[in-house]
Amino acid sequence: MSEMSEKVFKSLERLKAFEPEEGYYLAFSGGKDSVVCKALLDMAKCKYDAVYRVTSVDPPELVRFIKDEHPDVVREVPRDADGKPMTMWNIIPRHLMPPTRIVRYCCSDLKESGGDGRMTVTGVRWAESSNRKQNQGIVTFVTKNKELLKEIGDNPDFLRTIKGGVVLTNDNVESRRMVEQCYKRHKTTVNPIIEWSDKDVWDFIKSNGIPYCKLYDEGFDRIGCINCPMARRRMREFELARYPKYLTAYLNAYEKMIARRKEKGLKCDWERPIDVHNWSIENGVMVGQYNLFDEEGDYL
Repeated sequence: MSEMSEKVFKSLERLKAFEPEEGYYLAFSGGKDSVVCKALLDMAKCKYDAVYRVTSVDPPELVRFIKDEHPDVVREVPRDADGKPMTMWNIIPRHLMPPTRIVRYCCSDLKESGGDGRMTVTGVRWAESSNRKQNQGIVTFVTKNKELLKEIGDNPDFLRTIKGGVVLTNDNVESRRMVEQCYKRHKTTVNPIIEWSDKDVWDFIKSNGIPYCKLYDEGFDRIGCINCPMARRRMREFELARYPKYLTAYLNAYEKMIARRKEKGLKCDWERPIDVHNWSIENGVMVGQYNLFDEEGDYL
């Protein structure tokens, strides 16, 4: 068995091992990793619901790709506690600051609340970042149960994370049993391609003839929210130049954010929306993110 065949086999076995009775919730973004996970779920013959969270800041080509190539994927609009739709344009004024690498409220508001109470499949991979290697495993679940954290933390087959999450780092049977006993009480994710490299992902896509969003052939090395704070500055500038209407929408949201900060009597070093934009992409006018917070971590 080749190395790639072995990785595919392991991924299929993981999906089969943890398949819940009600089926998986597949967090489908339309990117290369999620199309691979969807194909693997089909190959494993697992029951699942594929759901695309409408972020309001995805490239239009990606939205069309999902609609054309994956008509079975459910579109889900994120909503706040009052049931009102959330978009990037109304959460920026609400949070009184632009999203940053440190404070990525956009992910928690627009993406991560999907799949609550379900066993969720994601395309998270260690190759994407050192942070993911530290805090993600084959299975990850979040819990506030201190006794359970202690029990699992004492088990060498697990790695307890710094945020109250528990990470399953291997495939052994005893570890699987523990996860099976716990996942229904906690938010749990299965990451079937966690150890795959970028090359593995593309080899699988091309060898199986899986359609993918053509933005990857047009200079995009990642596909997701336009102007994501986790992207490199050059990529953010490239995206906003390609989609100028999104830059206008960001500037409008920043203008409302500045007005709200002033209404609340909060410190505001920005006078114009373009100042916020330049600060956000680190374009020579950095005020320093720490200036947004006091020593207790509250907004100034």
